[in-house]
Amino acid sequence: MSRSIPYYMVDSFTSEPFKGNPAGVCLLDKPLSNDFMQSIAIEVNLSETAFVQDQGDYFSIRYFSPIMEIPLCGHATLASAKVLFDQNQDVNEIHFKTAEGLELQAYRNGEKVSLKFPNYGIVDRDAPQALLYAMGIDSILNSAYNYENLELMIELEDADELRNLQPDFDAMKASISDINGVVVTAKSNQPDFDFESRYFWPWSGGNEDPVTGATHTFLTGYWAKKLSKTKLRAFQCSARTGVLELEVLSEEQILITGDARIILSGEMTI
Repeated sequence: MSRSIPYYMVDSFTSEPFKGNPAGVCLLDKPLSNDFMQSIAIEVNLSETAFVQDQGDYFSIRYFSPIMEIPLCGHATLASAKVLFDQNQDVNEIHFKTAEGLELQAYRNGEKVSLKFPNYGIVDRDAPQALLYAMGIDSILNSAYNYENLELMIELEDADELRNLQPDFDAMKASISDINGVVVTAKSNQPDFDFESRYFWPWSGGNEDPVTGATHTFLTGYWAKKLSKTKLRAFQCSARTGVLELEVLSEEQILITGDARIILSGEMTI
């Protein structure tokens, strides 16, 4: 027997269609199996598809790339909040809970959405030389690792070098196997931004993610300390580009604010 699921495609961290990071949002009235959610994520073939279900006091949310379930996704959370706020004009705050029990809050902020996310830390970790070679990187300022997202961070001195990276993704995958992705970052040389980044995740999603909220759960604190600021503007310099407004609220939490555009709505029949 067929079943219809409301489905939306939302461009996150942008005010323009076809920029930022597209996410799928499926609104569920009852749970789907993991295999079914993975099949939908493969079918729509976006970097992330969120599956959202109203649980009364909160919305459960799970995230699937075309390869695997992901513990936390910022742009798909922003997309989900945008859809729910659009449907409920009188609602100004939404609570989400991830599969791992992480509680997230979304707030209406004019036309934008603000997300209260964890302020994660990093630990020192060397980047394998073979990985740097695969990415075309000769020298770095720093490298570190975030345990919650299983992501390696590499800091470069030059934002222009960051924008011009052309990684060999097969060689990247062969160089290291115990991570979900690599975020490369640098201080911005644009007057409107504090820092920039790009995120590569051939291990768990795709070659390059256009705009990545989850990496900013630790990039925010990292750059806040380096620049001695609590409010920052970040630019993800992928081909689609994206803008994130960031604020350190406490040692435990940050605020990520961004625009989003709903570009498609309909029903998925399964």
